[in-house]
Amino acid sequence: MNKLFSNNKFRIALILLAILIAASVSVYRSRSTTLIDKEAYSSFRTSVEDFAATDAGGFTDQQELMTFIENWADERSLEYKEDKYGNIIFSKPAIKRKKNVTPTLIAVSMNYETAIYNSQVLAAAAAIAVSDIESGRRTVVFFNDEQGLAKGYKGISDKYISSKTKVIYLDKGSSTYLSTASFQQRNTEVIIPAKMEDNPCDTAVKISITGIRSDIIGPGIDKQPDPAAAFSSLLTRLKSKSVDCRLADVTVGSNGSMYPVSLEATITLNSYNLSSFTGYIDKRIKAWEKAYGSDFEDLSFSYEVIEDEEDMPEKVFTAKTTDRLTGILYTIRSGAYRYAESDSIPEGKDVGDIYGINCIVDINTSDSSIRVPVIIQGVNDSFTERLINDNKAAAELYKCSYTQKSLTEAFLNNKNKLSRTFKSTYDKVNDESVTDSSLRMITDNYFTPCSYLQAKNSKADIIHIRTKGSSASGIANTILCYIKAKGNTSIFK
Repeated sequence: MNKLFSNNKFRIALILLAILIAASVSVYRSRSTTLIDKEAYSSFRTSVEDFAATDAGGFTDQQELMTFIENWADERSLEYKEDKYGNIIFSKPAIKRKKNVTPTLIAVSMNYETAIYNSQVLAAAAAIAVSDIESGRRTVVFFNDEQGLAKGYKGISDKYISSKTKVIYLDKGSSTYLSTASFQQRNTEVIIPAKMEDNPCDTAVKISITGIRSDIIGPGIDKQPDPAAAFSSLLTRLKSKSVDCRLADVTVGSNGSMYPVSLEATITLNSYNLSSFTGYIDKRIKAWEKAYGSDFEDLSFSYEVIEDEEDMPEKVFTAKTTDRLTGILYTIRSGAYRYAESDSIPEGKDVGDIYGINCIVDINTSDSSIRVPVIIQGVNDSFTERLINDNKAAAELYKCSYTQKSLTEAFLNNKNKLSRTFKSTYDKVNDESVTDSSLRMITDNYFTPCSYLQAKNSKADIIHIRTKGSSASGIANTILCYIKAKGNTSIFK
C-alpha cells in the first residue's frame, strides 16, 4: 500500500514537472516571439483613424500626413530624415555584433487619400521603426506616393537598397499573403482629332459627378465608381436614339495614377429630345445610388438643364468629334480582364483570375484634340499586349491615334531566400490560434511599387506582404522576429 502510494506520488510529481516545463517553454516562446510594441502600434493606428472623425473626414493633403508622422516620431524622440522626394526615412545602424548581417528595408506607401484605409499598415511600419530590438541595419521608409505617382519610390537614393538588402513591401487588401511577382504598368493615350463649331442646338444639359473616393488602381476596379463609364452611357444613349447632339465641354477630376474623382460635362441637344434624355439620366442616377451609395456616402450624380439662350455654350465640338469620343468611351472600358479556358494560364493561376486591368484616368480637351489617357496593367508582355491591341483597334476604328507613353516593368523576384525564411518565421511565430497561421504564397494580380524598388537594384531580395488589416500587427511582429533572427528560427523553439 505504501509502495503504491509512493509510486503515485512519483507519477504526480513527474506530471507536475512536465506541466511546469511546458509552461516555462510556452512563456519563453511567447516572450521571445512577441517583439512588437503594442502600445506604439495601437496609438499610431488610433491617431490616424481619428482623422476620419474630423470635419475634413481625413487628411486634407500630403503635407498634413507627413507632419502627422513626423510629430509622432518627435514625441518618441525617434531619429528620421525627410528627403527631397518627400520620403520619411527611419534608419537604425547595426549593433556591433551584427554589423555583417544583411540590412533590411521595410517599405510602405504614404498617400493622404488612402491613409485612413491603410491605418493598420502604417501603424505596423511605425511599430517596426520604434522597436529597439538588436539587429543588423534596419530602415523603415514611408514612401511619398501621392496620387499614386511614385515620386518617392523613383527618387529614393540607391544607397538604401544594396545588392544585399532584404526588402519587405507592405500594403493592405482583402487577404494576407506573400508575393514575389506583380504586374507591369503602361501609360497610354488615345488622341481624338477634334474640331469646334457654333452651337446648333437650343438646349443643354450639364452633368456633374462628384464625391468619388479615389484609390490605387487594382483588382477592385470593377467595384469603383467610374465617371467616364457613366458619361459614356449618356453619350451612347443619345447616339442609339439618333439624337442630334454636341459635346460642349468635359472635365474629369484626374488623380494622377489613381482612380478619377469627378466629372463635369455639358451636352447640347434640341428641346424636343430633352424629356426623353433627362428621364434616362434619372434612371442612371438611381442605378448609381443603388450600386455605390452604401460604400460612397459623399457620391453625387446630378444634372442641370440649361434653356436660357444667354447661358448656352457658344462653341461645341462637331457631331463627328462627339461621335468619335462616344465610340472610344464605349469601346475602351475600365475594368479587369480574366483568364479563359483557352488561355495559356501561368502556374498558380486559374480560369477567372485577373491577367490585366484597363483604366481611363482622364479626358483632356482642346480646340484641336481630345486626349484620353489609359493606364494598363498586365501580368506580362503577352497579356498586356492584348489590351494594347484592343485599345489600338478601337482607336483605328474611329480614326484616332493611340500611343504608349511609358512602361514600368513587372516585378519578379527569382530569389527564394527571403521568401522562404520569412514564411518559416511566420509559420513558427504564429500558432494555430492565430487566423492565417500559415502564410500563403501567391503572385499579385495588379501592379505594385516593388517594380520601382527592384529598378533601384535588381540584385536585392524583395518580397511583398499583403495584409488584410486585422493581421497587420502580427505581420509587424513577424518582421521584427525575422529581423532579429535573420531567419534563424531555432531561437523560437
